[in-house]
Amino acid sequence: MATSKKYDLIRVTYEMLQTSSPEDLKIRDIAAAAHCTSAVIYKHFNDLDHLIMIASVRFLEDYIIELQDITNQSIDPLTVETTMWQAFAKHAFKNLEVFDLFFWGKYKEYFGDTIYEYYQMFPEQWTRLNGLYTVVFFNNDLKERNRTILTQAANAGYFKIEDVPFLADLQCDFFHGMLLDHKSTYRLPGVPEQATERFMEALLSLQEHYRLK
Repeated sequence: MATSKKYDLIRVTYEMLQTSSPEDLKIRDIAAAAHCTSAVIYKHFNDLDHLIMIASVRFLEDYIIELQDITNQSIDPLTVETTMWQAFAKHAFKNLEVFDLFFWGKYKEYFGDTIYEYYQMFPEQWTRLNGLYTVVFFNNDLKERNRTILTQAANAGYFKIEDVPFLADLQCDFFHGMLLDHKSTYRLPGVPEQATERFMEALLSLQEHYRLK
């Protein structure tokens, strides 16, 4: 369980991230907002990146819970692929910089460990979530995870198995390109919803193009 000051630092950083880019946050500004010194931050966290990573997990909570709900349902693999992308797009365009850092940026290699650490610190915030499932699932690379899902869809007769690697990578690369295109505008009202809708139109078009007739 986190100490009250450690929890307060995470809360303050999370609140600052709602209006500021992770790249713009400074140790001294967080310390001032939390009414402590920079030394206190270093007492609880390895460095600024460590604090930002832990605080950023809160932006992922709704996505992780929604993702587990999707994978727990008994639905066909193509529907799983579509609904998982829809959930990812909805949350990623809304919290663009955090998702970019965790799935493509400098925090990518620490993703699983960070979620595990957060879960250990705040288990009460994960009452709907299987912590072990989360750690295992989020240690997977996004492209590899997409290949796994599309392979299941191919085995069910939706795609040629030889098309899976290219299609899986194409979906991920196309999404990341769209994500970066909205980096300067994603906080504007309506932009995340519009971007999600455009991406889903493109995803469905790709699925239809490669789908076995």
